[in-house]
Amino acid sequence: MKTLKLGSTGPMVEFLQNILQILGFYTGKIDGIFGNNTRNAVISFQKSYGLIPDGIVGFNTWNALSPYINGALNFIVPTNINYSSSILSVNLNSLKKLYPFINIGSVGKSILAKDIPYIKIGRGKKEVFYSASFHANEWITSVVLMKFLTDYCYCLQNNLTIYGYSARELYNNTTLYIIPMVNPDGVDLVTGEITKDSSTYNFAKQIANNFTTIPFTSGWKANIRGVDFKNYQPFCKVL
Repeated sequence: MKTLKLGSTGPMVEFLQNILQILGFYTGKIDGIFGNNTRNAVISFQKSYGLIPDGIVGFNTWNALSPYINGALNFIVPTNINYSSSILSVNLNSLKKLYPFINIGSVGKSILAKDIPYIKIGRGKKEVFYSASFHANEWITSVVLMKFLTDYCYCLQNNLTIYGYSARELYNNTTLYIIPMVNPDGVDLVTGEITKDSSTYNFAKQIANNFTTIPFTSGWKANIRGVDFKNYQPFCKVL
């Protein structure tokens, strides 16, 4: 987990603020800015858990937060913050610990060498493929897929129905393949995980300058090289 401290920004800060808010330590705005309010909340949490109250979220503080990140449904897939590849990775690790019957792997690497993860669940002959976030600014589709996966796993483990169907019957008769974030580099650019002071951000900005009618970064759909996967047929054929 990335170390966060005063001055840090981005979706992982939002993720932290969201957890601390649920736990009652943070009352400010979830804005992805690690300011004094967030630092004070971290210090309060650290004091409550017998940690050195330095206001820095490193290994020990993340470790103290891990039971909440990994153990309760309302912490797993946040639906009220920007959703980046780092948060996806945290969520997948949590789901694997909770639900060992799912298989998680990687279909390859992005331009920035980030894993493009897949999930396989089920053992049926009927096979269904879901994917999300081909377009970077449509990252909310990743949240939808991950929330569905979480609900499905919970219902399956507890022998419940999902949308009126037996989760166990669906599992036995259907195999789902899910790629929840096809375009992690683009998503990280749009959500702010790629910071404005980075060379990657500036490279993308140079590309965006050729399309002045499209707002940057909120209008960015492509990968980090400016390639729109939806219009790039060879990529689709590979999948």
